Amino acid sequence: MKNTDLQTQNQVSWLLNLVGKFSTKDLQGQNLKEIGEDYVKKIQQIAQLQSGFIFSYDIQKQEFQEKLFHIYPNILICQSDKTYTHLILSNCTLQKELIQYKEAKTYGFIISNNFGNTYLFFSQFIQYRNWYKLMKQYCKLNDFFGKYKLTDRMLPGVYQCYKKTSNVQFTVQIYKMEDFDQCPEIEEIVHNEIQMLRSVKHSNLLQLRRVYEDDSYLFILFEHFKGESLYSLIQKNQLHEVQIASIIYQILQTLKFLDQHQFYHGNLNPLNIIINTNNQLLQIFLINLSFKQYRINDKLDWILNRQVEGFVAPEFYLGFPPNITSDLYSLGVLLYFMAFPKQLPNEKHFEIFEIDMNKIKILHEIKTQQQSVEQLSTLDQQAEKNISLSELDLLIKLLEQNPSKRISIFDCMMHHWFVNIKSKIKQLNVVKKKKVILPSLKTIIELRSQSELDLKVQSQLSSNRRQSRLTMNQGEDFDFVPDEGHPLQQMAGLDFCQLLRISTQSRKL
Repeated sequence: MKNTDLQTQNQVSWLLNLVGKFSTKDLQGQNLKEIGEDYVKKIQQIAQLQSGFIFSYDIQKQEFQEKLFHIYPNILICQSDKTYTHLILSNCTLQKELIQYKEAKTYGFIISNNFGNTYLFFSQFIQYRNWYKLMKQYCKLNDFFGKYKLTDRMLPGVYQCYKKTSNVQFTVQIYKMEDFDQCPEIEEIVHNEIQMLRSVKHSNLLQLRRVYEDDSYLFILFEHFKGESLYSLIQKNQLHEVQIASIIYQILQTLKFLDQHQFYHGNLNPLNIIINTNNQLLQIFLINLSFKQYRINDKLDWILNRQVEGFVAPEFYLGFPPNITSDLYSLGVLLYFMAFPKQLPNEKHFEIFEIDMNKIKILHEIKTQQQSVEQLSTLDQQAEKNISLSELDLLIKLLEQNPSKRISIFDCMMHHWFVNIKSKIKQLNVVKKKKVILPSLKTIIELRSQSELDLKVQSQLSSNRRQSRLTMNQGEDFDFVPDEGHPLQQMAGLDFCQLLRISTQSRKL
């Protein structure tokens, strides 16, 4: 070590221990909690983001000393010999600190949660800057309105905004702290969603950038996106079967991804599915995830404050907590309204609806036996033309009342409806269009019926365009190869549910 570096370290140590800026009570109320060596080994399988010696307060020696710290995605670890302590960063707030005495000074920050504080100070400014850039990606920050300005309201609680210093656009979701006081379970699942989005990445989940908090609001800042809810789209447009299949398949890919990471959505309905209008391709985002770890005898009635009642799986009323299987039932209800858009109730009465299983079974029987449709109403006759037998088959299997008999994710994704859709696309030789004008959405591809006029138009297209396929964000039609949406696949073996339980306990104290 160079003499200048040693002198700087000694100066920082002297400065921190000389200047009594922090009370003894605050210094001793540390929030780093010990974890087992086996669990540390699992965390160490993930790519480490940063590591180094940092000045932190030692309770036993009652002074600031250099300790070895490591940052992993959403986790801070302090290593002292064979003892490891850690923090879940998304539960913590981050505050900059500068300690100065005459010409001597040191930069650092305080990481706080309900347990207490961790004080980190650096001997070199460049080291402080690098660590702060990493820490603010995971910790909660303050002064949102000092840094950002709200513009347009996009959805309930969701706004467009821009950063004042750079004019860069973002999208922010805002929660009232008073709502958390009235229903603590909502606060828990919102923080769980934050941790999930910190820990995993997928093309159909929003890209979380920062989290801010003050006494009145919680701000979740995302990469900028524009869109409208699937509910709005169903209300305004008759979706073609290929479009419906594309949306359902993307949802299934996302649910499969969540299931692989021991999560579920828990709040699947058309208000929580956003069609991305920033993207020329047909892409969805799933929002308002409602994941929660349940234990025996946990109350479930609060779920109705978060979920639309008609989308809740029937087993919930028998005491079964939400899981990935109940997500599939909710997906069935969603498919029902996409297939029968006239059945979609007004948003003011969205809670009040009943699925007509008799209609579904009659249509299935008619198509199976190729019977006459004269017995159906005019409206149902029109629906019969737009719905294939294989789509009805998947719908019935998703709406199965018995969860043990309900179709699995794997069988859903391999269902012959998607195979038939892929074959239909190839037969129709659908042309990729950059934009199609729809009353509410200009980025979804409108697949016309194979009328004589359409065939004439298609015959005039150039050979290179004739080879185009349906535009979907999955790439080449429907990909039955297991999706690799998560760029950090090595994190799949880490038990994030255990981290969520630890963080939940800290919020309750």
